Amino acid sequence: MVTRFPLIPAVVTLVAALCSSLAFASTEEARRLLNEGRAAQALNVLEKHLEGSPQDAEARFLRGLALSRTGRRDQAIEVFANLTRDYPQLPEPYNNLAVIYAQQGDYEKARDALEAALATHPSYATAHENLGDIYAALASASYNRALMLDENNPSARQKLKLMERLGASLPATRPNLTATERSDSTPVQPSDDAPASAGATTPTETATPAPASSAPAAAPAPTSTAERATRERISAAVYDWAQAWQNQQVDAYLDAYAPDFDPAGGLSRSAWEAQRRERVRSPERIVVRVRDPDIQIVDSDRARVTFQQEYESDSYSDVTTKVLDLRRIGDRWLILRETTR
Repeated sequence: MVTRFPLIPAVVTLVAALCSSLAFASTEEARRLLNEGRAAQALNVLEKHLEGSPQDAEARFLRGLALSRTGRRDQAIEVFANLTRDYPQLPEPYNNLAVIYAQQGDYEKARDALEAALATHPSYATAHENLGDIYAALASASYNRALMLDENNPSARQKLKLMERLGASLPATRPNLTATERSDSTPVQPSDDAPASAGATTPTETATPAPASSAPAAAPAPTSTAERATRERISAAVYDWAQAWQNQQVDAYLDAYAPDFDPAGGLSRSAWEAQRRERVRSPERIVVRVRDPDIQIVDSDRARVTFQQEYESDSYSDVTTKVLDLRRIGDRWLILRETTR
């Protein structure tokens, strides 16, 4: 006969406390990494944690933030949409859905998400502010379209100038564009995402979900809002470059380099591109991992990112220290120089 020994209450309590402590440590580490602008590392921590605790609402929420900040917006949308389904009483996931929809220029979906947030919490100030920006962007887009149809419409032009003075939208400075054609004209941004140019507003993205969490609020990030926003854009650019390389999407990979990129080894740009096309396309599979990126902002248009690069293909693998010098061109950060240490 097999004797079974049930856990006594004290042991059960100890096990529960240990699990809770481990979960708290994981989410706090992820929160710290997010505040430091290391979204990719935060994502790794959260995904490992969620393998054992797939219903941890706080970790799921933070994963949505990390996905958004590494440029994986479609996956972030799925995370926040699932949270609105599982926790319909919470306004924060709706708000962050709206932020992403607005970044994509889908103001109608952003408006619907914010209205859903306010239906659950009418006193949610962030959602009210963001909704005001969405309405302003919709109005600005409509005035802009009116001007496209009738350039001599003084009323539409005057109202569009008023929207510009209010800082609600950017299309007023580019009357041949509508607000939905450029993500950098989005009026609703995360709190750590700076405006694309003067006049854009920066409403708040919620960084702390309400469900089942006793974790204290995260300490303020050590950098300014504008600097954190710049770091996130740079991080997303590096992530997109690595993903295009890993997915062997040669055109997208090469598009990550500036027009005046200076290849190492004295190669011409055309010779370098031919070489890279061959090396990116040839393997059966490629894995590229960016570990511990250190972002140094040189000035408003220059940055350097140093990280450990792990490369693996069906025939070769290595680990190197990679340095990317990037320059901002328009609304993109592009690689100007690439060196290996």
